[in-house]
Amino acid sequence: MRLYPFWTAVAVSPLHVHVLTASRGTVSAFTAGPSYRSSTRRMYSSSTKIPTEQQTRQDDNEDGDDDLFSATATSSSLPFASTYHAPVMWKECIEGLLGCQRARQRQQLQEEDDDSDTSCSREPLFFVDGTLGGGGHSEALLQQLKPGDVVFGCDVDFNALQTASQRLEAYMNNPQDLPLFVPVQCNFAQLAQRLPQITTTTANDDDTPLLPSLHSIDGILLDFGVSSHQIDTPERGFAFMAEGPLDMRMSTSSSSSDNTQQSQSSLTAADLVNELQESDLTRILKQFGDEPRARAIAKSILNNRPLVTTTDLQQAVADVVPAFDKRSKRKGRTATCARVFQALRIVVNQEDLVLQRVLEEACPQLLRPGGRLVVLSYHSMEDRATKRIMRDGTIAKVRASSSLLHKDMYGNWNGPPKPFRPVGKFQKASEQEVALNSRARSATLRIAERLEVVVDSDEEEEDTYGRP
Repeated sequence: MRLYPFWTAVAVSPLHVHVLTASRGTVSAFTAGPSYRSSTRRMYSSSTKIPTEQQTRQDDNEDGDDDLFSATATSSSLPFASTYHAPVMWKECIEGLLGCQRARQRQQLQEEDDDSDTSCSREPLFFVDGTLGGGGHSEALLQQLKPGDVVFGCDVDFNALQTASQRLEAYMNNPQDLPLFVPVQCNFAQLAQRLPQITTTTANDDDTPLLPSLHSIDGILLDFGVSSHQIDTPERGFAFMAEGPLDMRMSTSSSSSDNTQQSQSSLTAADLVNELQESDLTRILKQFGDEPRARAIAKSILNNRPLVTTTDLQQAVADVVPAFDKRSKRKGRTATCARVFQALRIVVNQEDLVLQRVLEEACPQLLRPGGRLVVLSYHSMEDRATKRIMRDGTIAKVRASSSLLHKDMYGNWNGPPKPFRPVGKFQKASEQEVALNSRARSATLRIAERLEVVVDSDEEEEDTYGRP
């Protein structure tokens, strides 16, 4: 039996998936069911290296579709892909996360030098997949970990938890020779509050509860993209290529209840386009979509009210945007619709506020010194925020205005300690991956390492911003 107080688990049965909510009690181990994974899938041992780029990419005679919302690659085209979602830049993400092991090894060697009686037993590694989706990144990571290591998969979408739990059930049913996978239903901005409440028992230490606390996570992966399943489901209203209601809410009705402590937003995209004034719509399209025709599109939306379906919104855009623009492909109708839908989705789900909370608060509080933060972003707002938090320690634009105030006469930084150190430069998906999965084209990968945690004179841990 495994203990899971104060959290929502997803239990897998042979036919369906149940949500189990525990208060101060216990939840029995997950029921075994049919394995999601095919018998031909390779299992990498802890000593096996990640396949090289040439080994993992398969030849494909078809050209990649330039459409932003084209069908995603199938599991036969990309490693760890499924009909739910194809993980973007999975190899680069896993390599970035596993870089934390070098920092952990250096720390353990230093502790052993300080105390010769220190036990040589290996401490488990804790990782967080903050945007679980179809579970592709989590599966790739689990295959590289050792028994006793733990991966927490977090997602606010109940459908994503169902799919990933079925796929990774072998890692959930008390695995003695595999790392442990723990699904958690929460928004990734709530990680700092939810993870310390989860108690797990790992396989390498019998019945010893290991409680993830602040500054104990070895790696966090955040993939800010919308999953292929959400885009390809017309009822969700995320895509303009198929008609559906103008909804765009990430959380579904099944994931919103008092037990799961989820608060589903009552605001939909239809509410925005039918109730906001022209000036507000213009600001949203400019700020969250970088849309050059924001004012004209906002005017067209008002003229076409009421807008009920995604087709209605697409038609409002088509009234003022030509199908093709000779000057720039960015100004064509398809790219413009993508930006309009993106801007509305960000506002409906408050993604800008969630992004700030997870980058400025949750990640610095959870990551241990030397831990890795790996972020996949897909548009300028996300990438700009990620770059600033890794470089300056805050999303606010302070580099141009006040950077000189934090440097001495020699140009050395003398301001408050920064939480992260960027690791290398940003990375883009390879041409081969884009050819197989066109949705990887706009992805930008950034990696950072957690710096030492500030400790005050009373030996109490504080985060970078001075909060206990």
